[in-house]
Amino acid sequence: MMAGGKKKPPLMNIPSSIKMVDLAAKHGFTPKSDSEKRSVRERLKLEVSNSLNVPAPNSGSDLKHDTEVDDSWASLPVTAVHFYERNPRKANNEAYAELKESIRVNGILQPLTVTKRPGETHYILYAGGNTRLQAIRELWEETGDQKLRETRVIIKAWRGEASVLLAHMAENTQRNDMTFWDRANGTLEIKRQIEDERGAALTFREFEAEIKKFGLQTDLRTLSMYRFAVEKIADVGPWLSGLSVRTIQPRLNLLLKLANHHDIEESAFYAEVVTPTAKAIAGMVSEDAHAFSADLFLGRCEASMSVRLEVNERDIGKMLTAMERFPDMTLEGLQRICKPQRPVEPSVGGTQTQSTAESGGQVQGKSSEPISPDSRFPGRATPSIPAATEPGERSQKASSPAPHSTVSLPPISTESGGPDRLMTLIQQVLVSAGLGSCYEPAPGMPMGYCMGFPKDGPLDLKENAQSRQAAWWVLAMASGQFEADACRSGLDDPNEWRTLILEEGSQETLGGLELAIQHNIGGQGEFLPIPWLLNPDNPIAGVCLELLSVIRGGARS
Repeated sequence: MMAGGKKKPPLMNIPSSIKMVDLAAKHGFTPKSDSEKRSVRERLKLEVSNSLNVPAPNSGSDLKHDTEVDDSWASLPVTAVHFYERNPRKANNEAYAELKESIRVNGILQPLTVTKRPGETHYILYAGGNTRLQAIRELWEETGDQKLRETRVIIKAWRGEASVLLAHMAENTQRNDMTFWDRANGTLEIKRQIEDERGAALTFREFEAEIKKFGLQTDLRTLSMYRFAVEKIADVGPWLSGLSVRTIQPRLNLLLKLANHHDIEESAFYAEVVTPTAKAIAGMVSEDAHAFSADLFLGRCEASMSVRLEVNERDIGKMLTAMERFPDMTLEGLQRICKPQRPVEPSVGGTQTQSTAESGGQVQGKSSEPISPDSRFPGRATPSIPAATEPGERSQKASSPAPHSTVSLPPISTESGGPDRLMTLIQQVLVSAGLGSCYEPAPGMPMGYCMGFPKDGPLDLKENAQSRQAAWWVLAMASGQFEADACRSGLDDPNEWRTLILEEGSQETLGGLELAIQHNIGGQGEFLPIPWLLNPDNPIAGVCLELLSVIRGGARS
């Protein structure tokens, strides 16, 4: 209604009774479909968004037409945002199904952050979000639900590839859902990208300072672990953890040092020993990630090294332990630790004689004055131990001797007191602790035996290690084998324990006994904790305590 009460004339003199749709159809115009309308609207949105970035005339701004306004918001079709192809996170999200269902019901609650490379028309993810984008894209294709067609995003100005890599790494690190292997590769990729953009190499100390500016907390030790994993043992990379690398790296460094002692260069060491082992392990654990362990990998590497050097595996372990304790030890010193036993030489009279270090080069046979059986337990018999026993396992053939035994045990009385009771307790400790492979009959020793080292690997790597180690020490201390004079006259030569004890005072082999015990027995078993001995639920501790009581009672009688 116009002023003065007059009616407003119809637009273009078209009567109000005629609809615009009918008029358009009369003149040959076809209305656009809903999909065409949506496409036009999206094109207009992008044109408007780009137009906002055009500087005002004569403003002096250097803003270019394809420059994004930092931290601006937009609503974009999910198909208009591309995944970041260099995303450092490679491992699948185990909670993907739950995440997808949440997005189906609620949409993406935390907006995606996107950016655009110069000269490109599509956006890429800027800081994580690859899993969320994948989920909403799949849902849009599967359901066609209009609420899933678009998603709200935060647009970040382009700052370079290194900035995007760092943003993705920071986002995934905050979520704590990256594997060690992904973190290692992603971190080193960031270093390479920063160097490319600057045109200069970075030291790891400089790189550490650089990435801390972006909120990524790390240190030189962690960077060293990343580099070691990626460059040296990549074949087992997917199964590595920070803990396993902290175990593997120093041990392989010792193995490399041993290789260098034998004139094997680092490249040859990894090419001939480590890499073939890593490939073999990877093939073995590819179907079961839980099958991988640092001990398995290191054991295979040491076995391969023993073949390469033509050295016994046990001796490889001894040398590595020695180098760890004495970093400056020479190859000659290492060889002395695991030198072969001295050969037995026939004497002029046909009697076997041996040259011994403790006699100053004098040739002599076995001592003519062995220590007599302990007068505390007259008539003592030497127990026969099953050849192979496990913790808690008793042999069905208790009377059969160990492989190296020459003395059988007559039926043992179970009555308390006397030598029979002592021998029964010794046998019980050996069987219950699974130490049959350590037992060596030695009639010339005070107790008729000596405890050697296990034939099937160090005790500290086995089940129930503390009890087995402590039981070994109880039996070893009771045998008298830590007395040099007892070993000199009571053990045959060659005998590994006899050699270690008698050479312990030598300057050249100082520490050899300690190294051998540490490698084969391990732990701190010689310091028997009172709570362990008094634990009523530990059968090994119980029989050890009873054995000590019998020995103490015999000493007082």
